[in-house]
Amino acid sequence: MNIAYGERPGWVFSSKGQCGLTSDNAKFFAFPVQSENTKRRALDSGPTPGMAVGDELYFRRFAFKNMPVCGADGLCLSPHLAEQDERFGQAWSIYAEAFTGFERRARREQSRVMRHPLYRFSAILQDGVVVGVLAWWDVPDFCFVEHFAISSIQRSGGLGRRALALLLAHEDRPVIVDVEPFGSGQLSSRRVAFYARLGFKYCATPVTLPPYAGKTAEPSNLMAWPVELDRIECERALAAIRRDVYGLHTRMPGIRVV
Repeated sequence: MNIAYGERPGWVFSSKGQCGLTSDNAKFFAFPVQSENTKRRALDSGPTPGMAVGDELYFRRFAFKNMPVCGADGLCLSPHLAEQDERFGQAWSIYAEAFTGFERRARREQSRVMRHPLYRFSAILQDGVVVGVLAWWDVPDFCFVEHFAISSIQRSGGLGRRALALLLAHEDRPVIVDVEPFGSGQLSSRRVAFYARLGFKYCATPVTLPPYAGKTAEPSNLMAWPVELDRIECERALAAIRRDVYGLHTRMPGIRVV
């Protein structure tokens, strides 16, 4: 699967070919799109003229991660970054600074994950300047925020709240994050309180996410917006994350909360 921007701003070209953009079996489509939000709402309202149902499915799965999510105040979640992009280096520096060793991937492991069609590594931009990083997964039935951080020199100015609020306004499904257990330290309690102020609900059922390569696993808890997870729903969400994010087989069905 390949996706590229055309020369005309705001147009997205998507290919089903497996051998690059010049593949003989590639199928292309191009539509004027200003933001992911706009296109998603358009698709939800009915068929797009000239776009087959099958193409809509491919567009939803692949092209969305390559369109920005923008607010009216100059704040924007960038398209999925290419590793050669200068903004990737800036976002990666924020990522490496914000998360301790066991909380983040090594650079080689990150390169592999960057190719996953359900994964999006976005720079948080304020008026075009990289101020943070948001790494999220389009897990079936919910959005899983794996990493979220604001640059240390930009914190305490409300950017974190605004960036997450932009994501919540964009998503029409539950959003799930994992946090350190509440009460395990001052920082963990502050993080839980931050998400709670935005409407996330803390699930007391403890979970342990699979460790990154060469790292240790640590206990955590899930928080969900705008729903509240009970024990069974928490286990289903964990099973979906293990399967779709970490690639571990599970027989547990995916979460479906409304």
